[in-house]
Amino acid sequence: MIIFVGAQSRGYFLTETAKRKGETVTYVTENLSILKQRDQILQENGEYIIFDIEQYTDASDVLADEIRKLVRAKGWKVIVYAPGYDSDSRIIKELQFAGIVYFVFSANPGEAGMELERCLQGYYDDPDQKELEQFKEMEEAVKAGRKIGVTGATARMGTTTFALQIVKYLQIKGYRACYVQVNDTEFVEQIEKAFNDVVCDLELGKITFAHVDLYYKQENLVEILKQGYDYYVYDFGTYSDKGFNKTSFLEKDIRIFVLGSKASEMDATMNVLRNEYYTEVDYVYNFVSESEKKDVLEMMEEKAERTYFTVYTPDPFEYVTNAAFEKMLPVKDCSPEKERKKGLFSRWKK
Repeated sequence: MIIFVGAQSRGYFLTETAKRKGETVTYVTENLSILKQRDQILQENGEYIIFDIEQYTDASDVLADEIRKLVRAKGWKVIVYAPGYDSDSRIIKELQFAGIVYFVFSANPGEAGMELERCLQGYYDDPDQKELEQFKEMEEAVKAGRKIGVTGATARMGTTTFALQIVKYLQIKGYRACYVQVNDTEFVEQIEKAFNDVVCDLELGKITFAHVDLYYKQENLVEILKQGYDYYVYDFGTYSDKGFNKTSFLEKDIRIFVLGSKASEMDATMNVLRNEYYTEVDYVYNFVSESEKKDVLEMMEEKAERTYFTVYTPDPFEYVTNAAFEKMLPVKDCSPEKERKKGLFSRWKK
């Protein structure tokens, strides 16, 4: 018997392979947390179990640890269904380090079926243990650095400005913080072209401008994480973009959605609020007048206590005091010294 943990509609690629193998398939109801599936999973009996990790909002280490415990209890051969996931992503590495070696990565039903066939035959080799050890070493090296993910419901909502204001807020509080561009806007590259006083590190993909370190080469994320910052602020751009990395966003320690209340923004805002994958997140509204705030909070219902508002910020690199940061990111003030202000126009290249 093959046990599929997830929605039956997601397990349709199993049908032909199971039929050829003479195996029956049983399903465990999908859930946002594997912890809530534990009792039902333990009631099942079979030789193989397949976890569809797309359903989960659990942290990578929690998910990996729980699967490991379940496998030890029942002795199943485990296969992880991770369509579209990068084999180098944190969650996959965590699962490999937990001893899981069989994965189905293809989103194409035919190809997924063939990958499953290979898994059932024990075709794939064990993961490179040296590579996994290096991954764990990297995790240890950066465990002190907290990661903040910021994404906007739609374009032109001030997401990048808000991310930079978080960096400035943390700097003023005395912490080492940097901005990491994980979108296709080329904002950082445009800063380098437009302004004076930019210090560049082309190999690492870093510029320093207005006392902020900004990184733009996503392929260098491992090296960036080794730079020893207290906080890494990731700008994921627009949530609805094709390139938006949901998995990476969900792995961050703090997750923030920038929303809007204008008529042209409400569809995108409501799409975010209705999406059950995004639990334990904060919501920030840009460009909301004082008279509108009460109505917005009523609309947010149970999410109102995690809803905040920005303040007018003409220059993203000049921090504007915002009481919302003290509630959203209540950190100890290690350095009360305030940064000297520098006007935007004096920095432009001639």
